[in-house]
Amino acid sequence: MADFTPFWISIKVAVISTLIVTILGIFISKWLYQRNGVIARILESIIVLPIVLPPTVMGFILLIVFSPRSFVGQFFAEVLHLPVVFTLTGAVIASVIVSFPLMYQHTVQGFRGIDSKMLNTARTMGASEGKIFTKLVLPLSKRAILSGVMMSFARAIGEFGATLMVAGYIPNKTNTLPLEIYFLVEQGKEHQAWLWVLVLVAFAVTVIGTINILNHDRYKEVD
Repeated sequence: MADFTPFWISIKVAVISTLIVTILGIFISKWLYQRNGVIARILESIIVLPIVLPPTVMGFILLIVFSPRSFVGQFFAEVLHLPVVFTLTGAVIASVIVSFPLMYQHTVQGFRGIDSKMLNTARTMGASEGKIFTKLVLPLSKRAILSGVMMSFARAIGEFGATLMVAGYIPNKTNTLPLEIYFLVEQGKEHQAWLWVLVLVAFAVTVIGTINILNHDRYKEVD
């Protein structure tokens, strides 16, 4: 009988990281979506950097930043009581870093796709920026936000390189599905790896299909 521990570890990591990414994505998108200055462009470049960099490079950077000998690593371990290297916390942080750009890109594009005339009309009627954001921007961007959440969750489920560098492969502790597949194949257990491969493929197809359904009417408008 298959051991489902890697599955539940992956789900736990993906859920926690996606919650963090969703909150950060909405907050940072709110702050940046109407800004066009040099600082905003630099920040956006930094945000999307994990998409371009190899996961192992991101993992190496995270390993240095959160090392027990670094200030950040000591803060997490001694103040927050959340050691990062070779722990589930490290897997969550790695997933947050690599999935955040997807959440940000979907969300900020959703915000920027809203007609500015509508927002300006609300302002002339005396609506505060906070009310405009909660009553107009968020509801009108819900499909973009949901797409970002799903893509971020899928990316977190499939994260391998950065997780291996930071969290390592520790059975029943940090062995997420991608790591489990890799080490099963390395041990010559391809028949066991197939189960998790099929699970991840089915999940990816479901996510892509759901996003296409969410955006179906937009595709029709383009046609």
